[in-house]
Amino acid sequence: MKRLDYISGLFLLAVAVILMFAARKLPLMSQFGPGSGFFPVILSVLLASLSLTIIIQTWWKNRNVKIPEETPKILGPKKKKYFIYLGLFFAFSLFLGKLGYFLSMVLFLGFILKYVEKQSWKTTCGIILVSGLVSYFLFIKFLAVPLPEGVLSFVSELM
Repeated sequence: MKRLDYISGLFLLAVAVILMFAARKLPLMSQFGPGSGFFPVILSVLLASLSLTIIIQTWWKNRNVKIPEETPKILGPKKKKYFIYLGLFFAFSLFLGKLGYFLSMVLFLGFILKYVEKQSWKTTCGIILVSGLVSYFLFIKFLAVPLPEGVLSFVSELM
């Protein structure tokens, strides 16, 4: 685990540095408040500090421990689930524009909860219902963010 912690910490630190350099071209402040570069810079600094925390904790915890170097399995026994989730995220992104956000979310969550995670229909339907209501009120009512409607565009006319 020591080796994987170092690798993940260094990888995240490299991502943070790349994001910081990419965000330096954007203005930090505008006349109305934070500019378009403000949040990318803040988030890349946060990511860099957290990755340094991983590296320092790994070094501090394991500085006197001699562990034989063996090749750890990155995905482990849940490899099949990892690839299923990856495929489902890809399918969700493909169907989002055509089916719309809510129908895509229902199908995505339904398939994950019922067939991948083997949840009961009661749990699956409950989570889908709560997720739909929370995302509706959060994005549409509170933040006023238009979500892709897709084939269910007639429903927005009823509301």
